Amino acid sequence: IQSTRSISAVGDDGRAVMINLAPTKLIFSSLFVIAAYFLGMPANASDPQTQMENKAFKEAVKAVKDKNYAHAITLFEAQAKMPRHDAQHNLAVLLNAGKGRPRNYVEALFWSWQAQLGGIEDAEDLANDIVDLLPPKVADEVRSRVGEALKARIDANDLNAIPQFANYHLTILAEPDYGNAYIWYSIAAAINLPETSDARDDAESQIDSKNLVELQMKTQTLFDKYKFKPLPATGKGGK
Repeated sequence: IQSTRSISAVGDDGRAVMINLAPTKLIFSSLFVIAAYFLGMPANASDPQTQMENKAFKEAVKAVKDKNYAHAITLFEAQAKMPRHDAQHNLAVLLNAGKGRPRNYVEALFWSWQAQLGGIEDAEDLANDIVDLLPPKVADEVRSRVGEALKARIDANDLNAIPQFANYHLTILAEPDYGNAYIWYSIAAAINLPETSDARDDAESQIDSKNLVELQMKTQTLFDKYKFKPLPATGKGGK
């Protein structure tokens, strides 16, 4: 069986380039660059912490190219936990391929779903392939773990996790939960997170009007519990 999974990489100059590698069974046909970086910062951001993280990321990519998968997976795992979403995808690819550690579909699915929620498009295809290999009960357990990871990030005041948690209820759960998606998109829109107002309205359109008041009360309770404060408006939040 051949696989064309790819590893995301950060180039020295932060530009998007393609580095072709010879195809191998159950691993990657190429390395490619994603210029967008963790939390929306550019790959060549100047702050020391970002530079250090990019250096570790590129070291991990080099380890893949050198077939030192054990070192690569250790580096990607550390960054995946930050969370850095392209590292989450790379970790999932390695775990799915069984390179650096024994193949582990459960962990690969856990990280690929988080990468998908973080905007890594290839992660969705990987997750869809893996979920078909697992018993439904096991897949549901992984879904619960992803939800818990997102809630932990919200508890730690990671605002980027809020729209991801909303999207989780629409795209990761076995059946869409428009009510909870509406709650969390409403919070995201209220604090001016970009491109969440329209998502809130789309979720609302799927909800019976008789349930809206209760959902809005739950939203206010959560908003007060977390003491959320609106961010400066960017003009990108929708209507």
